[in-house]
Amino acid sequence: MTRSSNLPPRVQRALTALRPLHHSCLQRVRAADTDEHGGQRLLASLERLIDQLQHLDPEYEQRGRDVLLRLQSQWPDLWGEVDRELLWFFGGDCLHFLSDEEIQGFQERDDETG
Repeated sequence: MTRSSNLPPRVQRALTALRPLHHSCLQRVRAADTDEHGGQRLLASLERLIDQLQHLDPEYEQRGRDVLLRLQSQWPDLWGEVDRELLWFFGGDCLHFLSDEEIQGFQERDDETG
């Protein structure tokens, strides 16, 4: 298992941002009155994503995009809990949810930190 202290800082930031989102999704699935298979699958994908990030699995980028986009369509009320850092980190279609100013800020930060 890869220790989080051995992970690149940007991956550590993503993991930190995913933890509260995971908690909210877990609470949602536990509180569901019915057997919500879609929610359980989304939670399982989120947990797999966290595992992939911890192990630097190259598939984490696509899974991250898929998870965030599914979250946005399946549980839009949780969308406000998505850290903007995650949208930048996973990129692709997730960038459509960032303003031009946010993208510029992330780009400038990344340029400064190398």
